Amino acid sequence: MVSTTGQTLLGAPVRPAAVARGSGRGDRPGRAVGALRDSAFILGQVVLLGSLYWLYGLGRHFAVGREIEALHHAKRVWHLERLFDLPSESSIQSLALHSSHLLEFANRFYVVVHFPAAIVFLLWVLIFQRPAWRRVRTVIMASTGVALLIHIAYPLAPPRFLPRLVPGVKLVDTGAVFGPSPYGPHDTVANQYAAMPSLHIGWSILEAWGVITILRMRARWLAILHPIITTIVVVITANHYWLDGIIGGGLVVAAVQLTRPEVQARLRLWAIACRLPVRALPATAMACGPSPGVINGDHPGAAGRAVTEVPRAREDASAVSGAAVVSGATVVPDTPTVPATLAAPDTPAGSAPRAAPPRRAAAEAPVDPGGAPAGDARGTPP
Repeated sequence: MVSTTGQTLLGAPVRPAAVARGSGRGDRPGRAVGALRDSAFILGQVVLLGSLYWLYGLGRHFAVGREIEALHHAKRVWHLERLFDLPSESSIQSLALHSSHLLEFANRFYVVVHFPAAIVFLLWVLIFQRPAWRRVRTVIMASTGVALLIHIAYPLAPPRFLPRLVPGVKLVDTGAVFGPSPYGPHDTVANQYAAMPSLHIGWSILEAWGVITILRMRARWLAILHPIITTIVVVITANHYWLDGIIGGGLVVAAVQLTRPEVQARLRLWAIACRLPVRALPATAMACGPSPGVINGDHPGAAGRAVTEVPRAREDASAVSGAAVVSGATVVPDTPTVPATLAAPDTPAGSAPRAAPPRRAAAEAPVDPGGAPAGDARGTPP
């Protein structure tokens, strides 16, 4: 803490000792205002995320009447996975069917962990890790928004519906057989035809990334187990395809990459470059006027000045050199130059003769801003 004398030397306002120590009444209004501001910010962010969830829940209404289309998409996704030789969800589930306890645990994990884990993670970042909140919020809003668009554009039935569609596929609805089931007979919240993409896997990757990025302890790497367990659970319970998890995780990874500070800086530069007009440089060059090197007697001088505004010193120099040539120097019309030692006949005695400046050819003569060659004040050709 800087003392009162130090505050005076540094130019800072001098505060009372009680306020500086934070033990008096002077800091109570500041604390109250800060607490009120933080509470308003947290409440606003909660309302924002709640509105996003409400909008996401509206997506289930777009699946009403499109069940047949979602079942056809399920058949296509199944055959596409076999085309790429992805592991069969049926074979993975057949291994888990040997343990009813494992499947019951998987069902409970699928029902209980998904939303509570996301809520706890977001509140932890919002309240205790405020510097990381903006990026985490952007990632979850971007990935969830794109996922909602995919839900609407491509309704997809989960794998547990495949046995009635594809002969030879043996998949069990573990929620209905072993319980608990996330989908009741009068369910009005969940959308069973929104398997693509899997936000269970996407949000689990988001939570693991946030914990590993924010914390610095070694135990943070245990967060990797969350997306691994979630992927196994959604497959053995026949709620999602492998392709659902790949696309859901890919949305989160893409959002994380696009929100990196260096990537954001590049995107801003590209946006600025795209807004520049193509002919901005020529227009700017013409607006600056002609170059002093191409000024002649018919154009104004540098920076738009008239010929009469040429500096007085240059006029005097031109007049002296012109007088020396006219007063007594013999000039040969066709000779490009004259001797540099010619002097005026009326040079005072006892003073050194003044040499006349050499005259060059018209093509080589320097151009005076006044519009005439430097060796002739009258502007006549040499």
